[in-house]
Amino acid sequence: MSTYERLNAEALILRKQQILVLSLVTIPVVVVAYGLADRAVQGLTQGAVAMVITPAMAHGALLLVSRWYRAACQRASAIRVEVRTLEQALAARFGAFRRRRQGESFKKAYGLAGRDVPSLEEALAVGMYREGREVFVTAFVRQGVVVRATASIGSRYRCRPADDPAKWRDHLDRLGCDEIRQYHNHPVHEGGTAPSAGDTRSSRQLKKLLGPHSHKLRSFIVFWNRPGEWRVIEYDDRGGHWDHFEFDIAH
Repeated sequence: MSTYERLNAEALILRKQQILVLSLVTIPVVVVAYGLADRAVQGLTQGAVAMVITPAMAHGALLLVSRWYRAACQRASAIRVEVRTLEQALAARFGAFRRRRQGESFKKAYGLAGRDVPSLEEALAVGMYREGREVFVTAFVRQGVVVRATASIGSRYRCRPADDPAKWRDHLDRLGCDEIRQYHNHPVHEGGTAPSAGDTRSSRQLKKLLGPHSHKLRSFIVFWNRPGEWRVIEYDDRGGHWDHFEFDIAH
């Protein structure tokens, strides 16, 4: 869980506590206001007024008399400031990459070739997030630097390599690569995902095509949490998967 997510979770708890406390004060007042009315319509009006006024008055009074309530409100306010700061920092991180122009290739727009692996994964996370569809990227890596990259933009739920995987062995030999990384994204912003049966099958097929170079293949899935912090999991051709990287804008 990232700092942003922890702050939001804490803010939600504080908000629920505040609602509970104010409800315990407001509900009896609304009931009394309704009961004191001579007619039902008047009771509904008085109850509605009490429902609006009482929480505001209770909030002000609790700030004066309750140290716990005051501290909780101050903490909630501080969290809002922290969250806004993190959101601005994340927007700036995304803003460092220009958007892909219409008709421009993904690999050119995000300058994939020549990047080291951490820089590549950040560029992919930003670009894939913006596309809102699955993107398949193949990166040929030598000593931690991408020397060749291909990319294809698919649909929301499917993508495929941009070039012929049968030729990947030749590229590995020609370029002297020690690693070939294939990335694609799951366009979900819930903070969790897993390789599908199709993903596992594809990884297995690619390993077969690579033959003696199969050990150089690594397969990754990029996804995001709600604010857009990216996560990368690695998976194998047997359906296993594990965390590879989790971006935290606070660090």
